[in-house]
Amino acid sequence: MLLISVSCCPIGLKFEEMQEKFGEEFFNICFDENERVLRAVGGTLQDFFNGFDALLEHIRTSFGRQATLESPSFLCKELPEGNLMLHYFHPHQIVGFAMTGMIKAAAKKIYRLEVEVEQVTNDKLCSEGTNPGNCNCLTFLIKEHENANTTKALPPGTSQSPLDLRISISTFCRAFPFHLMFDPNMLVLQLGEGLRKQLRCDIILPLNNSDFCSGQLALEEAPMWGRIALITYLASLVCDATVTGWEIPLMFLLGQMIHVPESNSILFLGSPCVDKLDELMGRGLHLSDIPIHDATRDVILVGEQAKAQDGLKKRMDKLKATLECTHQALEEEKKKTVDLLISIFPEEVAQQLWQGQQVQARKFDDVTMLFSDIVGFTAICAQCTPMQVISMLNELYTRFDHQLTVYDIRKKLFTVKVETIGDAYCVAAGLHKKSLSHAKAIALMALKMMELSEEVLTPDGSPIKMRIGIHSGSVLAGVVGVRMPRYCLFGNNVTLASKFESGSHPRRINVSPTTYQSGMEGKEARQKDQPFLPKIICNRRSGR
Repeated sequence: MLLISVSCCPIGLKFEEMQEKFGEEFFNICFDENERVLRAVGGTLQDFFNGFDALLEHIRTSFGRQATLESPSFLCKELPEGNLMLHYFHPHQIVGFAMTGMIKAAAKKIYRLEVEVEQVTNDKLCSEGTNPGNCNCLTFLIKEHENANTTKALPPGTSQSPLDLRISISTFCRAFPFHLMFDPNMLVLQLGEGLRKQLRCDIILPLNNSDFCSGQLALEEAPMWGRIALITYLASLVCDATVTGWEIPLMFLLGQMIHVPESNSILFLGSPCVDKLDELMGRGLHLSDIPIHDATRDVILVGEQAKAQDGLKKRMDKLKATLECTHQALEEEKKKTVDLLISIFPEEVAQQLWQGQQVQARKFDDVTMLFSDIVGFTAICAQCTPMQVISMLNELYTRFDHQLTVYDIRKKLFTVKVETIGDAYCVAAGLHKKSLSHAKAIALMALKMMELSEEVLTPDGSPIKMRIGIHSGSVLAGVVGVRMPRYCLFGNNVTLASKFESGSHPRRINVSPTTYQSGMEGKEARQKDQPFLPKIICNRRSGR
């Protein structure tokens, strides 16, 4: 405010004009951000200020606060000459300073009214008999200019005669089951059916001022009883336990105070402040106890619907998490299955089998095959138990399998284990993945197999002796069977590779002339007669 006072002189404005401009600009900023809400507060300027407490209460509740005796509040009354008298209780320093301009801006922006606003001192109010009795209060007199757009409130057409009452007291108590009427001495005059049910007695006890959680005015201040928009929580309506023998749970009522001038009393119209069905049932109430016109019913039902939807969402989230875990476990099992198939079949064939596709047999022109067996295997089986034989073969073939994996990863030789039958171990290179060094790859594998076989001992303690045969040529490869599918090689060259193995010697590798010419030329080899070879192969250079 000091800054505004200092700024008045340079721009040539009076302090009151600057104060008014500040209030107008302050309201314009609020109006730009909350136009829809502000337009919906009231239909007239008087209703706007009287309904503003409800908006303030909503804002406080959204921030987890409650109204106190020092909370800002508004009361707007219509004077006999048609002007409005606005009382601003417990004003905020900045808002109170800018109130004159804010009133003008609100009238112009929302209701298209031109008004004059005058701040009235307490001395003048005392002389006129309209003092609100609250020293912490700002009062403004609002005079409205004649305007075609003026919206006048309808004159009250109510009678103050009890004979003109169109509804009986019992019907009124049923229609508004949670209403309460009391006189200036805080003596309860009338209760609704819902409150009587909660009290479980017909005894009416006087209430104290402390029974009200919030209220801006003392009830003995009769001129201020006309404050229609007093939003309050009516706290504990508790009967004397020694009289009734009941312990009544605390119940909050949210509602509105209305001054009833014909009986000089205050009427409180409220409803239970509950938003959950459990809270309603916990207080001994049912939905039928709440009037149909009361929005509390809808609040409770919407809350239950939201609770059900929240429970459904939680179950769906839990089910989603379970499905994700199951999917992850399924992917892991799928990977294990694919890895197992790849260890048995070529990778391309394994993928087709996993996807349920039919694997067509194919002819491969440049393939090198290796057949091997253990020398004297029949004699070894005769001298040992079956478990010892199985353990020996498992140790030997595990080393061979590991070596195949090492070659495929490090040297990209694309060797494939075809099958093991008893002591026979079969390997091929050049299947599905074409390789120019398929013969070299099989030769390296054969040398490594000879080396590894000497590291494994028979049950009698002697090193295993192996013989190996290698041959190259075209083969037909495909998957045979459905329940226990096997990857098999067919063709005359497969038979020749097997014969090269059977014609080999212990710890020797028998290589066909075709394989030797496919990538082993220049290597040290000794020629050997092969009586089982076809003439076209016998005419070539052969070796072992």
